[in-house]
Amino acid sequence: MVGTGSQAPYQIMVQLCVLPKVTQVLLANPRNAKKAQAAAAQMPMTLEKLFSQTIRATNSATNSVVAGLIDHRLSEVEFTGVTDLPAAVQRSRVIVTATPSTKPLIQADGVQPGTHLNAIGADMEGKQELDAKLFQGAQAYTDDVLQASEVGEIQNPIKAGVIKPEQVVEIGNSLLDPTLGVTMRMPSPSLTAPELPCKT
Repeated sequence: MVGTGSQAPYQIMVQLCVLPKVTQVLLANPRNAKKAQAAAAQMPMTLEKLFSQTIRATNSATNSVVAGLIDHRLSEVEFTGVTDLPAAVQRSRVIVTATPSTKPLIQADGVQPGTHLNAIGADMEGKQELDAKLFQGAQAYTDDVLQASEVGEIQNPIKAGVIKPEQVVEIGNSLLDPTLGVTMRMPSPSLTAPELPCKT
């Protein structure tokens, strides 16, 4: 998880829910490594408060079970603050970025083949979290191609001529037709630049 702001716990929880084999979460703050370590130390309690306690507070039997499942899932995960972002990127198979960066934080040469990236911080013109070269040979998904081409993460590789808008799959369309984007997904990275998670 690159970025330790208010989006971090929500993005982490989504990944933990859909990726049951994840047992370690590395947190990085490109601006302040100490914040990453503090966020990692607090993350189990933050997630418990935001999810387990909130769900349990509704006092229904079903919600109590769900809260228990979340507590169990959190007990399986180790959270670590990291100071060396490139080294953390090389170790990771799923990378989520949620920062206000205007320059690439994740470089193409440090990402393993088959890695899934969610870039949600580049939500305005001029923002960028990923090296445009990451899009070469990768399958990109987004919530809205037209919007993301102008103000999302895919604006940068499109402007650089690395990809064309018609190569990007809209997440809604991929849910309707699961074959969309499948031919390019592995071993190259799969990338998403939405406000919501992508299937992997």
